Amino acid sequence: MRNRAFTLIELLVVIAILATLIALLVPTIQSTLATARSNKSIGNLRQLAMGISLYTLDQKGYLPAGAYPSPPTPRIRWADAIWPYMTMREMYLSPQLNNSDLGRMLTPFAHDPTMTFGGYGYNYQYLGNGRHVATWSSPYNVPFHARISSIQSPSNTIMLCDTEGTKAEQSNNASGQTMDSPWSKNGVYTSDPPLASRNIGSMGSRRADGSSSNGLNYGYMGGVDGVLKGEDGATRSIPGDPLCRATPAGRNLGKVNAVYCDGHADTSTPMELDDFDGDGNVDNGFWNGFASTNRR
Repeated sequence: MRNRAFTLIELLVVIAILATLIALLVPTIQSTLATARSNKSIGNLRQLAMGISLYTLDQKGYLPAGAYPSPPTPRIRWADAIWPYMTMREMYLSPQLNNSDLGRMLTPFAHDPTMTFGGYGYNYQYLGNGRHVATWSSPYNVPFHARISSIQSPSNTIMLCDTEGTKAEQSNNASGQTMDSPWSKNGVYTSDPPLASRNIGSMGSRRADGSSSNGLNYGYMGGVDGVLKGEDGATRSIPGDPLCRATPAGRNLGKVNAVYCDGHADTSTPMELDDFDGDGNVDNGFWNGFASTNRR
């Protein structure tokens, strides 16, 4: 009996069926991999929060600073501060970073510059700003650190979250930055609230009153930023993303992974993190330690 061979049409049908199955499976596989990376990232954040908690036990309740006074170089940052309590290197690097992120966000550890961390930003505006330069205006010649006991609503206060870092900084940018401005290597280890802290926390990092400069500033000296909707009554954003803000990153299908001061982790959209009460105006409710929309 002669063996029957496949005809060309039959072969094409089989190939078409296989191609269809692959096309159906690829999104499922990609979604599964994305979920796995997100779960790993959330696990990392929980472990890092545990490291910060252990640090506070040894430091009379004080939280670490986002960055400590220079020298040395590389500068000591929050990741170095908690390294003795959490020495698993992979915990400090987000598995959700893409090639572009890896090219600009990897920050060397001060205690071992051959190792890097990246992807997670610390809420230093309200938890710990350790900058110290004698020429800066008072009170910034004294590093600011919060005690964990000063956080009135730990379950609503971000400790660490995915960060994009800042956009490219310019010393004189009167027209403001836009969403097309390139991301820089700055601020890749911190995450900032939508509004500069004004009366509590580090009060805008450098400006004593956290107020605007030329009407268009996030609260930093040097560089001009866009006004966000809701800031000082603004009804629209002009012209867009704040220049010096270390912006939370929506790496998890548009959502941000974050761990809070009580140790629980959650996933939210960037807009949800910027609008605690959901009224359409930005506020610092998820950042300021009080779960309050009118405290900065």
